[in-house]
Amino acid sequence: MVSQTERQHAIASLLAPTGAVSVGDLAEHFHVTTETVRRDLRIMESLGLLQRVHGGAISPEPMGTSPPRLKPALGKGMPPEPRVLELAETAVSLITPLARSIFLDSGLACTAIATVLGDPPEDARWTVVTSSPGAVIALSATDATSTVVLHGQVHGNCSSIIGSTAVDMISQLRADIAFVEVDAIQSDTSLCTFFPETIPIKQAMIKNAAFTVAVLSPRSPQDQELQLLKHPFSTLADFDALVTDDHTLDFPVLPDHNFQVVTP
Repeated sequence: MVSQTERQHAIASLLAPTGAVSVGDLAEHFHVTTETVRRDLRIMESLGLLQRVHGGAISPEPMGTSPPRLKPALGKGMPPEPRVLELAETAVSLITPLARSIFLDSGLACTAIATVLGDPPEDARWTVVTSSPGAVIALSATDATSTVVLHGQVHGNCSSIIGSTAVDMISQLRADIAFVEVDAIQSDTSLCTFFPETIPIKQAMIKNAAFTVAVLSPRSPQDQELQLLKHPFSTLADFDALVTDDHTLDFPVLPDHNFQVVTP
């Protein structure tokens, strides 16, 4: 069986002569599912090896051949890093086939989740309600996923929509599943954010979703100074699952036997 890395090298070789490949042709060529191919293309795009388009991918634009444009800030339209993308794919795997409505929080990991949601399986028809402007950009690439943007103010530091209007909107809705970004977990299983203004949004999503997923955002060494700014907003007991790539976490007591800790 061809490994993921070998398959991606082969995709790059197939892309080079013509400058375009299709999901269907690649799936048939490698004898894998179309979802596996889409995952490969997302990873390759995050590495700058190609540009995804509807139904497939094309070669990335050579330097100097496209009109000058402003480079978007991280999380506002740029492909997520492979590590974050893998975490996002793990989170999305928790969506059941019957799920139709999704709450999506703001943050690095949730914006990556939007990238995955924006490339859904053929039978998926999702409505995503989000507080993330970056997620809206990622979701705009598909017609299969409807996007509802909360009304309110945009918090400049974390690029999240905040305010009472946004909270009121969520309070009037119900979602099958909610993905809520977590910046840190304390030893007593309290979940924290670095931005207290986002807490009412997070709590409203938790309250109004049938299944709740806490997504622990991967952090870089530069984020260590933010550890002093942790603001608790919930506990693991309010969630059905935790998605994390931190294998060092150790919880002496989990909320109940149905609680899931899911890693890539």
